[in-house]
Amino acid sequence: MMVAGEASGDQWGGALAEALRERDPSIQMIGLGGSVMRRHGVKVLFDIEQLAVVGLFEVLSKIKPIWSAYRLACRLLKDIDLLVLIDAPDFNLRLAKVAKQAGIKVVYYVSPQVWAWRPNRIWTIAKRVDQMMVLFPWEEEIYRKAGLPCQWVGHPLVDEWAVVEATHFDREAYLSAHGLNPSDRTIGLLPGSRESEVKALLPAMIGGIALLAKKIPGLQAMIPMAPSLPKQTRQFIINLAASSSTPIAAVEGDIYAVLRASDVTVVASGTATLQAALTATPMVIVYRLSSLTYAIAKRWVTRPIGLPNIVCKTALIPELIQSDAAPEPICYELERLLVNRTEIDRMKRVLQDVASGLGHRGVSGRAADLVLKQLPA
Repeated sequence: MMVAGEASGDQWGGALAEALRERDPSIQMIGLGGSVMRRHGVKVLFDIEQLAVVGLFEVLSKIKPIWSAYRLACRLLKDIDLLVLIDAPDFNLRLAKVAKQAGIKVVYYVSPQVWAWRPNRIWTIAKRVDQMMVLFPWEEEIYRKAGLPCQWVGHPLVDEWAVVEATHFDREAYLSAHGLNPSDRTIGLLPGSRESEVKALLPAMIGGIALLAKKIPGLQAMIPMAPSLPKQTRQFIINLAASSSTPIAAVEGDIYAVLRASDVTVVASGTATLQAALTATPMVIVYRLSSLTYAIAKRWVTRPIGLPNIVCKTALIPELIQSDAAPEPICYELERLLVNRTEIDRMKRVLQDVASGLGHRGVSGRAADLVLKQLPA
């Protein structure tokens, strides 16, 4: 059984499922996930579109579907040989406890970020997990010190980007196809894959673009809408883009095309920052939680929070957190990048270093090999 909790987990789970089937076509997979896992042969019994949320208190709005998903997952344990958990630690570590009590082996893919916040969780993880598979090289030693078998497999984005990079991309044709001017400066707006992120961040992003357009003429923007977003949230994005005096195209998915077409981008902290790094697109990282969640979480969270800054142990990429994730600071940081070629070039060099620190191709295959080793003979 494979359990993912959000869009990125569904993506990695789908790639892992594909690699598992290549190695053992007879393998049967069930789980909680989304369209990507389903497409690659996982019998998805609960769609995670109902679960995506960020924040300690924001989760209360989703408590009913979360509880339904948890009860279903617990019932399914009696029919499986191995449990593969993908990210979503608050949900998955509880499920891991039940699995261990039932004598079922647990593999964890995409480690909880114990190096960023709540480091004491590592002792709970070590008790409940049989094999950890991590995305970043420094995570390996952290888990091994806690006595948990751990292997760095690399980041699955590396495989994803290798496929995209090999395809020809015509920036001029892409922008024209979406009603934008290929000669104008283009800013990518990536507000996240969860409804709560989009509603918290996108108005500030668009507000920042409006302020910047008064200083730099000929600006336009693009917003890739994550497939995991509910229909009403995609409509919210479309309406917000249409109401802007600056030309903004809201497009379905295709985050890499938007990044490749953009001169700079504003990105919600998370996986998309690494996708921007792989395309070497200069960025400003933003994030915002509810005031109460942030007041509690900031005790545990270390800075920086942006994955590219963490990977390269630098603070070069600006991070606008909480009240700073507002139109004026966004405008300031974008302007600083757009008018300073030296800063742009410097950031691109750092992003190339970030990309090289994510490992080499074959990530999902290495993860699949470790999963198969945990299956009972």
